[in-house]
Amino acid sequence: MTTRYFESLFEFDVLCCNISQIDENIELTAVLNNKGRAIEMTAKENGINKDLTPMKREMLFMESVLKSNMNKEHNHEFGNVYSSILEREKFTVFSFEMLEYVILVISKPIINPMELKNRISETIISSRKVELAQ
Repeated sequence: MTTRYFESLFEFDVLCCNISQIDENIELTAVLNNKGRAIEMTAKENGINKDLTPMKREMLFMESVLKSNMNKEHNHEFGNVYSSILEREKFTVFSFEMLEYVILVISKPIINPMELKNRISETIISSRKVELAQ
């Protein structure tokens, strides 16, 4: 199946908007293709996006996809990766794998990142236009 086929199953602009509205601490939401390019992105004007040059943002996106691909090397031994959380001093980075895409969500540091991760996961699952077998 091609990437275009998967893109027809999801409304990525709506997905980014819905994720961004889950919590006021969410600064940026992006859907990344397998090359690390943002095919859709929603960001707060005065959030992290203003601090990133286009080149730094591109490097961050490519790094996220590279980590996702490297994690897949261990799927046989440990099972598939569904999501990950990286807590930094200034931001918390959530990464979700969905078919051929990585959904990247960056928020201000929060007390309970697992709770936010679960809410984002529910939004991703409910955004599917059709039910997919994974």
